[in-house]
Amino acid sequence: MQRVYEPPSSPTNDDLYGRGISDTNVVMTFSSRIPPLQTLRVFEAAVRLRSFTRAADELALTQGAVSQHVRALESQLDVSLFERTPGGAMPTPHAHDLALQVRQGLRVLERAFGEAAQARAPVRARVRLTMAVLPVFAERWLAQRLPRFQAAHPEIALDIHPAVALAKLDHRDRVDVALRYGPGEWPGLHADKLMDEEIFPVASPHYRGGKLPRRFADLAHCKLLRHKAQPWEPWFQAAGLDMTEPSGAVSFTDGAQLLDAALRGDGIALARRSVIEADLASGRLVQLWKRSVIDVYAYFIVWRPDSTKLPAIDALRAWLHSEAGAVALR
Repeated sequence: MQRVYEPPSSPTNDDLYGRGISDTNVVMTFSSRIPPLQTLRVFEAAVRLRSFTRAADELALTQGAVSQHVRALESQLDVSLFERTPGGAMPTPHAHDLALQVRQGLRVLERAFGEAAQARAPVRARVRLTMAVLPVFAERWLAQRLPRFQAAHPEIALDIHPAVALAKLDHRDRVDVALRYGPGEWPGLHADKLMDEEIFPVASPHYRGGKLPRRFADLAHCKLLRHKAQPWEPWFQAAGLDMTEPSGAVSFTDGAQLLDAALRGDGIALARRSVIEADLASGRLVQLWKRSVIDVYAYFIVWRPDSTKLPAIDALRAWLHSEAGAVALR
């Protein structure tokens, strides 16, 4: 593969810093194998977002520039990092492993330069940011991760506003940003896709005295729990079942109440993986079959483009993407 072009006139470390000078009085040799910082940032974003186009949007680059950075890195490593498919470029397992290490390295650099800048900068007031989140997602996905955000961004005071109703993000509800589950298009608002959601049937192992359904068709004789915004029909179709939306099913508007009912053994719920990982790991809920579908809805970070708190919102968005990317890599 073709080598990455290196201009012959590039200054050396000696030219930049003086021969033999370092802050530890030790001559330090930097490996020429380390790619440019911008290339690493582009690669990390492309893997995390699983899209050259979205990476270009996030970094204010063209899609062609993103492709050039990725090809240069593949050439330097002599390995393919993305599989080119008709649907786009998909990261390889090696790319995921490398991106995790790159992400950690970028965080170290951000922390180092952030602390240096903070030491020189005057003390500033904390920015208070209010985020609206669905209660079930706030409790089962977000809450356990918040200490990491507070440690990474002590300059932002993040208030969580759990609510089922959509926040208007105006001066009346005093909400600055929202984490919504939906189609991704809301007039007058910017929406940044955070992650897709996988849905499948779950039940308590004690449902019906432990006599869980074995075949898809057995669901016709089970008590199905239903969320008003999460229809069963897409999963029925994926399973090849000639069943319609259960009209007599117990219906909920709150995802937390739906899962509580399933945990009690009241019936079978169509659940979202992101909010039941702990219950599956502990055995409190069981996934009845491997058959699952990616929901037509997804999680989006939503904010007003004229917000006066855009820097804090950008920091929150970047952190949420890093957390969602870490989950996807597991």
